[in-house]
Amino acid sequence: MSITFGTDGWRGLIADDFTFENVASVIQAYADILLQDNPKPGPIYLGYDRRFLSAQFAEKAAQVLAANGFPVYLSSQFCPTPCISWLTKEKGMGGVMVTASHNPFEWNGIKFKEAYGGSASPQFCQRVETRCHEERQKGKKAKEISLDEARSRDLLRFFDPTQEYCQQLASMIDLKAIRNAGWRIIADPMYGAGTHFFSHVLGHPLQELHTDSNPTFGGIQPEPIAKNLSELIKTTHEGAFDIGLATDGDADRIGAVDENGHFVDSHHIFALIFRHLVTHHNLKGEAVKTVTTTNMIDKLAEKFGIKYHVTAVGFKHICQKFQEITPLIGGEESGGIAIPSHVQERDGILSGLMLLEIMSLEKKSLGKILEDLDKEIGPHHFIRNDLHLNSEEIQKARVTIAKTREKIIDGHRVSQINKQDGSRYEFEDGSWLLLRASGTEPLVRIYAEAPSVEMAQGLIEAGKKLLSL
Repeated sequence: MSITFGTDGWRGLIADDFTFENVASVIQAYADILLQDNPKPGPIYLGYDRRFLSAQFAEKAAQVLAANGFPVYLSSQFCPTPCISWLTKEKGMGGVMVTASHNPFEWNGIKFKEAYGGSASPQFCQRVETRCHEERQKGKKAKEISLDEARSRDLLRFFDPTQEYCQQLASMIDLKAIRNAGWRIIADPMYGAGTHFFSHVLGHPLQELHTDSNPTFGGIQPEPIAKNLSELIKTTHEGAFDIGLATDGDADRIGAVDENGHFVDSHHIFALIFRHLVTHHNLKGEAVKTVTTTNMIDKLAEKFGIKYHVTAVGFKHICQKFQEITPLIGGEESGGIAIPSHVQERDGILSGLMLLEIMSLEKKSLGKILEDLDKEIGPHHFIRNDLHLNSEEIQKARVTIAKTREKIIDGHRVSQINKQDGSRYEFEDGSWLLLRASGTEPLVRIYAEAPSVEMAQGLIEAGKKLLSL
């Protein structure tokens, strides 16, 4: 079975294509490419989430890396992906995270981090994929040594993800202001790798939902979007909490609930943090967003006189753009927001802490802050619809998306079409519609943003008609 990399590393179905043998093959290819670029092996930071067998897959990766001469630093427990990103930036030659992020529980995967801490570039991932394919074609097996041998040769050490990483997060925010504000906070790590990390940083235990070990994620996909957070939404409102914070399976994405029990999507969180970094932290630089992300970023960038860039979906494209500019912030629709002064990669824990800092410095509730944002740049309502299709239907949809060039959709006159990743239609009234096939899951996605929910929903339905679905 072929091993193919998507928008964020390699993902596969556990026991189907995501097997110990295939993990070893992918890690061997990764080691080969690193050694091609630098013959002297350097430290590799290795972590894993709370999925079924993630710890064991990470141990397999450690055995292969150590056999190739790399000093491996393996997390002593589950850890957030951004922990690996930051440690790699600070101390490593590379980073490996065993996770399938927000995918359903049947999946697992591997994310690679380059020395600067960000997602491995598309070119790097392609080299790993090609190397893996070539070596498998030759029937070559991965090099491996036992964990005991790796330890005896001082090629395997363990680190505590709650120490240096959490100290770094605390240094990024005004911890005193947050503590003094006395907010009632509830967190939902969605059974994922972010469990207890807000508590670790803030220095006191928070009320948390879904913290026990549950590799099936309670039957809910670990993506922090409204439909998956009904319990957090209800508990935040009924329990009189000031804010609810949710992270995905590997804690690089964020979702939030305000004091009124209203879900706050990633677009508004991205916009709030962007504004906060400029107005409160006085940071300079340029903004980067994916093609699936809100026009609020465009409006704020224009207001602040800041240049912004648009990339294809996949944080590796944002990271690649980061290397070309002086970055201030980067974000994507799925809840991943990066603050490069911390690390050039998404961090759901830091994003949540930033929301707490915004509330504390402005001395306002999250709901009131969102009202202020609407007054500042206008209301923005976003909807995404995921269409689960078979391979034949997806291929048909890809062809339709590539060919279609409408001038008027649902009564909206098209002002521009962006074919960077799928087809994004910009309308004269400032709303937009995007049709694209997912790079990580077998589905087609329809995205829309408009000044009202009704208008956004109308665009979603129009998108379905365009696809004949």
